[in-house]
Amino acid sequence: MRCDNKRIWIAGVSFFVLFGVGEIDHPALAENETVTIPFGAANPNFDTPTTDWFSPSVLTIQAGDTVTWVNKDKEIHNITSGKGITRIQFATTSDIGTPDGLFSSGSFKPGQAWSYTFTKPGIYHYFCSIHPWMNGAIVVNQQVPKVATDATGQPIIKWPIEIKTLDDLYEADLSWEPHIILTNEKVTLVFNFYNGITGRLIESGVPYTLVIAQNGKEIFRTDGATQVGGDYKFYSFSDPGLTTFRFINIGGGNSFMEFSTLVYQNPNATSTHIPIIEPARNIVFGQELIIVLIGPPIVIIAAMILSAKGVFSRKKDKTSQDQGKRSPM
Repeated sequence: MRCDNKRIWIAGVSFFVLFGVGEIDHPALAENETVTIPFGAANPNFDTPTTDWFSPSVLTIQAGDTVTWVNKDKEIHNITSGKGITRIQFATTSDIGTPDGLFSSGSFKPGQAWSYTFTKPGIYHYFCSIHPWMNGAIVVNQQVPKVATDATGQPIIKWPIEIKTLDDLYEADLSWEPHIILTNEKVTLVFNFYNGITGRLIESGVPYTLVIAQNGKEIFRTDGATQVGGDYKFYSFSDPGLTTFRFINIGGGNSFMEFSTLVYQNPNATSTHIPIIEPARNIVFGQELIIVLIGPPIVIIAAMILSAKGVFSRKKDKTSQDQGKRSPM
């Protein structure tokens, strides 16, 4: 076991960077969420009894959560993955939406419900293929536990993490803050090297190479040397996945050790891409539809009137010219 040393460097850095580990909690559990199909959703008019096709029209959940759609309308509906159409498209084209084949409920009657479990992060559009103007979306974030885990998904309970090299020449402890690593957030790595036999902090500089790999691919490498036994580095991850912090060439030799954890997708990353769903009740869109339906005939009639006026004007001008030619000098 390592000796309990008075480590001035690590005490100062740890207080500034790592103070307050926080209470250990269990990983988040899957939840059940409900989306309601409200009364009036089958009505394609712009002044419907409901304000939205689905309530909520966009639902944000975590991977592993289950969504249940409850039919509170008086019509039969279904839930079909893919993108539906707008009411303007419904009135002016033969388009009926584009299913993507990920899931389909089949028809269910008023008072009935249908459920689906989302296992992968992403944005899932859906619609009712019976009433294809009814659109909704589910935003699925990666499930982020409330405690850091290693590569196998096991909780990391003790900080800092302590590991020895295979040759027992060195021991190191490593901690990172925040403990649960999310993409696009700065992570601070703090580490110390000890004599693997005596357990004493090596206060003289220990050279090392730090290699960070993610999903089996090296993404960062730097050389350094400890100061009064320890050192620290900053890093920000662009992608989620299995991540290792590997120290090699420790002390200028062949000693090495490896720590592992999981990096999670930052939930804030998907919030910037939340879909905008056309509301059910919208007078502005109703006016746009009137323009679409009535506008072309008005344009045609106006063109005919202008054309007729042009012909009449040309005839009038020609008549005036003819009369001018016949006038006596």
